[in-house]
This record gives sequence, C-alpha cells and structure tokens, in this order.
Amino acid sequence: MKKIALYFGGTTVLCLLFCVCYYTSYKSALKDFNRKAKEQESSFYSQLERVSEENSALLHRLAEQEKELEVAMEEAENGKEAIAAGLVPRNTVLPTVSYIEETYNLVTKQLDSVSKTAPGFLIGMTKEELTEYVTAYMENLSLAEYEAGLQAYEVVSFSENKVVLRKTYDASEVPYKYYVNISDGMVTVFYSDMESVYEYTHIPAVDLSEEDRLSLIEGIYVKDREELYSILEGFSS
Repeated sequence: MKKIALYFGGTTVLCLLFCVCYYTSYKSALKDFNRKAKEQESSFYSQLERVSEENSALLHRLAEQEKELEVAMEEAENGKEAIAAGLVPRNTVLPTVSYIEETYNLVTKQLDSVSKTAPGFLIGMTKEELTEYVTAYMENLSLAEYEAGLQAYEVVSFSENKVVLRKTYDASEVPYKYYVNISDGMVTVFYSDMESVYEYTHIPAVDLSEEDRLSLIEGIYVKDREELYSILEGFSS
C-alpha cells in the first residue's frame, strides 16, 4: 500500500509540476504573442497613416492641377467669347498666348530661346501695335541695353496664340561706355547715358592743365574701363 501511495503521490506531484511549467510557458508565450501583436498593430497603423498622408498629398496635387487646367480652359474660353463678342478684335494677342523671347549674339553666333509668361501689355495687341512697341523700345534704350550692345529688336512670329520676339546683341559695336566731364568743379565719370554717375574722382579741375580742362568741358568719351583709368591716372600725375 505504501508503494502504491508513494507512486500515486509522486505521479500527482509530477503532474502538478508539469501543469505549472506548462501554464508558466503558456503565459509567457501569450505575453510574447500579445507584445508582438501590439508592435505589428502599431507598425500597421504607422504605415496606414503614412500611406494616408501620401494619398492626401497626391489628391491635393491632383486638385491643384485640375484647378490650373480649369483656369486655363476658362481663359481660353473667355478669349474665344471676347473675340466672338467683339470685345477683343481678331488677330490680336489672346490671354492664353505662348510667349517666347529669343536672344541672338552676333559675336558668338548663339541663339537662345526662353518661354515666359506673356507681359500684361501684350494682351490685345495687334501686330502693328507690337511692331510700334519694339521700335519705340529701340529708340529709347535703357543704359543696360545700350551697354549690352542691343542692335535690333524685332517681331519674329505673331499670331493670336503665339508671339516670338528677338533681341540681337553685339557688344563690340558699343562706341563708348563712360563719359568724363566736370561736375561741381571735380572730374566726374558718368555712364554712357551721360547722366548716371559711375565715379566721383575728387580730382579738382582747377589743378589740371588748361588743355585737360578744355577736353573735360567738351566731354571725353571713353570706350572701356582700361582706357578710363589710364585717363584718370594721367589727371592724377
């Protein structure tokens, strides 16, 4: 009987130990499983949030592109309606015009072309009005254009939907860049427009020879900077 009791007691203890170990392993596995599940869930939601943000940005870009297309179509339609209603005469530049500026360098023989947004004054112009505009531009050159050697400005192509203008430059044809004269009793260097001051030299005209003073009173035209500083050095010596 003792052996039987010991046998059953030992078996019971072993069963209990096995159950405890199994339960402990089960709880540990369950805990690990829950942890991994939470990590995967967190990763999933992070990816879902990122995809949602990307989709939102894509939808925003698509909406902007659609709006731009609608605006372009509306402008085109307005241009057609304006022509039909007689508000904008035919053979004039439309708001949807393709505007191209060309630059040709006579020295290097290089032609550059750039597409730009059409300036406001161009809209509604006829070819004759645009020709008058470029002619007036050449007759009243800015200092920058003069010094760059602008030789010609012309209408290369004209239609309601496309305008091409070309500027031709030749810096070697610029006769002079500076003009030396007397201002307030001092030798003063002007740009080629003879109005904008390039440099106040602080050289008193009274200290110069009579010949130099007479030259300055008439005005000295100077082709480039090297010649300019050679002249000024002569006045200072």
